[in-house]
Amino acid sequence: MLGLLGAGLAMPALGQGAWPTRPIRIIVPSVTGGFDNYARLTTPRLTELLGQPVVIENRPGANGNIGMQEVQRAAPDGHTILFAAVGSLSINVSVYRGMPLNPVDDLAAVACPVTSPMVWVANPETGPKTLAELVERARAAPGKLDYALPSAGTINHLIAEGFKLRHGLDIPAVPYRGTPPAQLDVVAGRVPVMVDSLGAGWGHISAGRLRPLALTSRERSPRAPEIPTAIELGLDQTDYVAWYAYMAPKATPPGIIARLNAALNQVALEDAYRDRLREMGAGTQAMTPGAQLDFMQAERKKWGDIARAANVEVV
Repeated sequence: MLGLLGAGLAMPALGQGAWPTRPIRIIVPSVTGGFDNYARLTTPRLTELLGQPVVIENRPGANGNIGMQEVQRAAPDGHTILFAAVGSLSINVSVYRGMPLNPVDDLAAVACPVTSPMVWVANPETGPKTLAELVERARAAPGKLDYALPSAGTINHLIAEGFKLRHGLDIPAVPYRGTPPAQLDVVAGRVPVMVDSLGAGWGHISAGRLRPLALTSRERSPRAPEIPTAIELGLDQTDYVAWYAYMAPKATPPGIIARLNAALNQVALEDAYRDRLREMGAGTQAMTPGAQLDFMQAERKKWGDIARAANVEVV
């Protein structure tokens, strides 16, 4: 597979020599130090493969909408692309009033190389010891067990709300401005539980400051094989995984999209990148732009169903 991808980079039909002609900007619609690290790990190899510097620019705001709009307005010449998360690409359209764009319709799929399991975590002293105990405690005292919410309308939010709907639970959300303060309050015992990404929470989990209850993915993580999944525990049926994808302006030529896809997939399948992401609790995959588009549409429906059922809306 790597050989095929490498050959794809050299095919004249893809317009090699005409692109790229200057540095490539990857717009990340989040603050520095978050999932932009996944993209930053690729830039040295992408620079080698594409023959031009590849740089990351952070454009946070409105759960990714600001950065997505910047890419939407950029020249469709392959020199400005987006690296965004599931929330921006498949959740925002269902939870934001007056959404300024539809990523599926208004941007072009490029590659979807990174996935990360989500995980229920609890304070080791005051929180539940298992996911089953979380359900039992919430049923025994409706409205008394709450959860820390990093930001409204995110994958964390919809996973928690979907779980509440499945089990008929009354678990109020305690809102925060981002993941770090939410984590710190669970670590301090001010809030008993939250849904986190395995990568973002790994430092606290490995140090014993957060107790992992269950992953929301279908399979256990190689990074933490001891953590069960909610599906295998019989407490859920659906696979909920965070993912991160590259997009380009809608009118970007197919040949440039193909070269970007080949380069990004090649990096994703190289041992050095896969091993580094595994250390961060994430995984890699190779996906064509067409498969990515189908995947994003399916994800939009899944998250949209939960948002409507739980009345999740962000003004």
